[in-house]
Amino acid sequence: MAVPASSRNRSASDLAAGVLAPVGFLGAYLAVSPVSGAVADRPLPLPGSPASEVAAFYAANPLAVGLTAGLQVLSVVCLAVFVGFLAPALRAVGTAWLPRVGYLSVAAMVLSSVLSVTLAMIVTSASDAAVLALRQASFYAGGVLSVVTLGVFVLGSALVLGRERLFGAPTRWFGLVAGGIAVLSVLSLVIYYASIALPVGRLLSMVWTVVAGVVAYRRAH
Repeated sequence: MAVPASSRNRSASDLAAGVLAPVGFLGAYLAVSPVSGAVADRPLPLPGSPASEVAAFYAANPLAVGLTAGLQVLSVVCLAVFVGFLAPALRAVGTAWLPRVGYLSVAAMVLSSVLSVTLAMIVTSASDAAVLALRQASFYAGGVLSVVTLGVFVLGSALVLGRERLFGAPTRWFGLVAGGIAVLSVLSLVIYYASIALPVGRLLSMVWTVVAGVVAYRRAH
């Protein structure tokens, strides 16, 4: 029997939002390092580096900064699409606040990218204090703020939708672990060694969105 056009359109829309979007979220983020590394003439200075080193990098590598920002924004736009995919199910069980947290993670990374590009544009005339302030603000927005809010979204979604049987036990437990590590990365603000939770929690949470999207799409169709 032929599938109605409306059903085919819904299936294609769900495939894009539930499967392709999280793949884009992960893929664009993973592309940042090789793409920026190919055009930058030196590594990005670590947080806490002298203002002169930070200014020298941004002045010499505007293309790398722009490409990094563009890929980061593309990545979280894909995340926003995935959040929208899960939002109806989350609202249906009384957790409408969870999509807002997901969108906050998106906004934090966009802010980080905007601050980074702004620094590259004004670095030659900015004071050392302004350089360090923009660099630190960009780092914390795209780091702790973005990762912790992503972790809350993943942890909450895995817990709530797992209980509602949209996800099976493996997807639920994966989300609890991935989101939990991401949330615990907030400790990096006071404990240096907790900084490892930032990249680990972010990457695991990204992989979870891919797994969760595939599972949710298959169960819906």
